[in-house]
Amino acid sequence: MSSSAVDVHLDLLESEFKALSACLIDSRLDALLAAGATLQRLSVELAEMAKGAGQMRLKSSPQLLRIKALAAGIANVRENLLRQLAFVGRALEIVVPATRDKSTYAGGGVYGQPVQQSGAFSVLSA
Repeated sequence: MSSSAVDVHLDLLESEFKALSACLIDSRLDALLAAGATLQRLSVELAEMAKGAGQMRLKSSPQLLRIKALAAGIANVRENLLRQLAFVGRALEIVVPATRDKSTYAGGGVYGQPVQQSGAFSVLSA
């Protein structure tokens, strides 16, 4: 695999990453989903290229710096998505208060401790 093919693929990844970041800033959810899927596909293809090209050549190349910059940027986007998730979750609790106290799993106990009965079926009669 030539280094120019890896460079072209890195250019595609960087442009898709910029599109993903713009979608997150503009809150365009449909485009965010599509850009995320494309970024994931391109990342997998780059990993396959790196295996084919030999990772030893990428260890000291300028391509590695671009890959590290992309990884740092993706981590930043992930943090921003988590912030958005917390924001939306908090807004949902304010708008629909019934979602505040509901949980999917029984909780509060120490790991391995018996689960306390919720009271839903405290009395059974035949």
